[in-house]
Order: sequence, then C-alpha cells, then structure tokens
Amino acid sequence: MMEISFFSSTIVQVAISLVISWALFALLCSMILEATVQIKSERGRFFRNKIVEKLFDFSNQINWGLLMYNNSNIRLLTKSEKAPPAEINSKTMAEVLIDTVANAQAAKILLQEKKEDLNNKYNNDLLNNFEFAITYLGQSDLIMMLRNSMNKAKIKSSSSDAAVVEKRLYEELVKEVTTWFDQFNDRTSAWYKKLSRKRLFIIGLLVSGIVNIDSIALFKYYDSNPTARAAMVDYYTKNKEQLEALSAKYNPTGQSVVVDQASLALIKKDTEKLTKQIDSLRTNIDLPIGWKKAVCKEKKDPSGKDCFTLSCILLKILGIIISAFVASLGAPFWFDVLKKATSTAQTVTKVV
Repeated sequence: MMEISFFSSTIVQVAISLVISWALFALLCSMILEATVQIKSERGRFFRNKIVEKLFDFSNQINWGLLMYNNSNIRLLTKSEKAPPAEINSKTMAEVLIDTVANAQAAKILLQEKKEDLNNKYNNDLLNNFEFAITYLGQSDLIMMLRNSMNKAKIKSSSSDAAVVEKRLYEELVKEVTTWFDQFNDRTSAWYKKLSRKRLFIIGLLVSGIVNIDSIALFKYYDSNPTARAAMVDYYTKNKEQLEALSAKYNPTGQSVVVDQASLALIKKDTEKLTKQIDSLRTNIDLPIGWKKAVCKEKKDPSGKDCFTLSCILLKILGIIISAFVASLGAPFWFDVLKKATSTAQTVTKVV
C-alpha cells in the first residue's frame, strides 16, 4: 500500500494554482463593482425600478409601486430620492401595499360614488377600505392577487369573536401578501445576479485588458514553474479564511454585507490590502501579469527580442476574454471550487 499526495500530480497543482489566481482576480473585480454599486445606490434603485415596473396597474392606470415609495413608512427609510433603501423587509412591503391600496385616491372616489350602497363589514376602516378597493377597482393581476390573499386570510381567521376575527384577518392578510413579496424578491435577486454577471464580465475585460491578465499565459507559466505553483498554494493556505470572508462580503451576485455609503472607506481599505497581496505575489513569483510580460516566443525580431505574431495576438485576446468570463462567475464560485478541492482527503491511498 502506498500513499500518494492529492497535490502531487502536476495537472492538479496547475489547476489549483490557476483557480486561486482566478479567485483573486474575480474578488478584485467584485470589489470594484461593489464600490460602483455603493456610490450609485444601485441595489436600492434596481429594486425600486422593478417594483415600479411590475406594480403598474394597466386596468386602473395606477402605479402602485410609485405610491408605495411615497408612503411614509418607506420614505422614513430613504436617504434621498437617488438613494432608496437597498433592502426592505417583505412584511413591511406587504403592510405598505395594503395601506396604499386601501387609501388610494381612485378607491376613495369610488367610495364616495357608492357610499350609500356600502355596508361596513368591519370596525377597522383599513379593512373596510381595502376590501372595497379590491372589489370595485378594475380587476388587474395585482388586484386579483390581493383579492385571493384576502379570501385565504378570511378562511384562516374564522372565529366567533368579531374583534379576534379582524385582528387575525389583518395578520393573515399581511402573511399572504408577504409571501408574494418573498417570491418577488427571489425573482428580483435572480435578475440582479444576471445584471451583476454582465457587469463583472465588462469590468473583468477592462481590468484584464489594461493590466494584461491572460489566463492562457498563466496556465503555461504554472505548467512550467513548480516553484510558482507551490508559492500560490502556500499563499492560499495561509490566507484562506481571510479570502473566503472577503468573498462573502463582496458578493455582487448575492446579498452583500456592505450596505451603505459609509462603508466605501471599508471597500477602499480592503481593496488596497488585496491589491498589495496580489502585487506581492506577482513580484515574488514573477507572474506573467503586466504588459512588460506580454511576450510571444514564437518569433523574434531582427534585434533578437520577442515579438507578436497573428496567432500570438489571437491567443492573447482569448486569454483576456477567458479572464473576463472567470470574473463574471464571481469570487464565491471560485472559492467554493477551492473549498471542495481542498476539503477532499489530502492524501489518497492507493493499493499497488
């Protein structure tokens, strides 16, 4: 029986070293994107835009989303018109929507027209106004959703005590609408992830093009340089916890820990620290990063210096595009790959 180290294979060492490099590059791109998102209050504006878009009621020509963001409960959470809150609790959104529909001007006009025919069912004016609105307003998709929520809430809140019924009815109604907002948030998160990946690709393309981060050149370098492979694995092993924490914090395709403008200083500090580590690695193990390293060994000019050929240029473009694609997957993806790889048994027992 003979023990073989999991990392003894050259191809495994090359793959691990390359993935570590990709993870660091993706993390740097994520930090750049996060800083941009924070400056522009992008998350809050994206969520607000989706609410405004999806809650436009064509049947009644009412934009419930705009009315919701004018509600005092949300205005109190808003820094400015250009910086809406990045995250609003689904329960809060549900309560605001119920209040908005119950107090909509269109519903009030209808209420005045039909006042003589209206019999109040509840002691609570909010419930009376809400039920009136979803009954007499044009039956759009949103109004139908609210009507269904009200019907489900009635079934779940049946009781002989009228006061108890109204309290439970409101609570169940809020729960039903909260469930809808939870589902809406899930869809919005998926849309935001898709947008973030496109932006990460663009940032990755710009950074790799400016700095010359060529994945093909990195692969060739690690393949021929065992010292560089060992140094890269050693760096990751020593800084694993710190890097994974940064990856979770700056996750543009998920919920970021960084949520306000005051944290821009923290982003700058973390970015500078990571940049120094990457630059130190580049210097110590002579990584082929930077245009001074952009050599092509296929052909030399009359002076004996390396020069570019068409095939070399095409490979360079491909290597940079691969790096941009790597960035678009996000740092958490690559750190998860590393975690799975390194959590595999460090040694493999082989029976000879």
